Amino acid sequence: MKKLGIYIHIPFCTKKCGYCDFYSVKWNEVQEDRYIQSAIKEIQSYKRLGDKFVVDTVFIGGGTPSIIKAESIEKLLNEVKKIFTVKKDAEITMEANPNTLTEDNLKEFNRIGINRLSMGVQSLEDNILKKIGRSHNSKEALEAIDRAKSQGFENINADLMFNIPGQTVESIKETILQLIKKGIKHISFYSLKLEEGTPMYKLEKDNKITMPEEELERAMYHAGIELMEKHKLLQYEVSNFAVKGYECRHNLKYWNQDEYIGIGPSAHSFLGSMRFNNPPNLTEYIVSSEDEIFERNIQEFMTEEDLSFEYIMLRLRLTEGLNLSDFKNKFKIDFKEKYLEQIKYLTENNLAELSDESMKLTRKGMDISNYVFMQFM
Repeated sequence: MKKLGIYIHIPFCTKKCGYCDFYSVKWNEVQEDRYIQSAIKEIQSYKRLGDKFVVDTVFIGGGTPSIIKAESIEKLLNEVKKIFTVKKDAEITMEANPNTLTEDNLKEFNRIGINRLSMGVQSLEDNILKKIGRSHNSKEALEAIDRAKSQGFENINADLMFNIPGQTVESIKETILQLIKKGIKHISFYSLKLEEGTPMYKLEKDNKITMPEEELERAMYHAGIELMEKHKLLQYEVSNFAVKGYECRHNLKYWNQDEYIGIGPSAHSFLGSMRFNNPPNLTEYIVSSEDEIFERNIQEFMTEEDLSFEYIMLRLRLTEGLNLSDFKNKFKIDFKEKYLEQIKYLTENNLAELSDESMKLTRKGMDISNYVFMQFM
């Protein structure tokens, strides 16, 4: 059977961070219980796929999944197991804010089968955390890592953000070193991009904050890469670094163009050649679930040409690049023949490297990856 990833969106937060444009609403227990019942019904709506796929990754994101009851998460996972065969070694990730993790709920999260935590650390500078509206401080973040490890969690990711006003190259390096000392096996290293509609976007438009210059942003990124790789956290994707064997299997599905379904308001799915998503509205989601009707927005039915371009773009985000044999098997196209001119241009300008087996981006190519991708359109 084919493998399937499942993303479950928990649309609750205690407060909204200044940079965040992901869909979420303020948590309350009544809404939590209503949402869980609705999400269970949506999982059941995919019953027809139960004998076609085996689930090997589940990613519970948000929002802030760690603010709801472990019992609620358990109900969702149990429903997934009723509908699908879930592999014994499935990767089951849950996002968490550091200040929501206690010994008691960590013990419960471990018991119900969560085997990978993704912590929204973002920074270990208290002034930076305050500036971006995070609800934890650096001490709470470091203590949460220790607490999680004491409760049996070895596979822990730390989300880390750079390009925040007030950050320096040295402060980024210090944060990374502290995480490495804590034994973190995976770091997602993102450059802050201000999205329209967020508080920080408005602050910049009103000239109340100034974003770092591009030269400093790149210096932070390169310093982070160098330091992490020195300590065996190897880059495997533009923004992701891991000790060998701890790469995020669920996120690799996105970059490998594998199939996945999304549960909950705003969640996205990819099945066959169709990309679709649920509307970002919790009230509508709950109401429609009462009639067991889930209205999904079809983003696109992808042609073979669409799929092949997207596959090139996704695979070139990975440091291992695009495997030429896999591309030919998937699309019945000889990559080197079809894209002869693009390959020549990219290799001559030190943006990509071509071997008999694959094409991958150079460090220079990674830096301007969007420009590289456009060459294949």
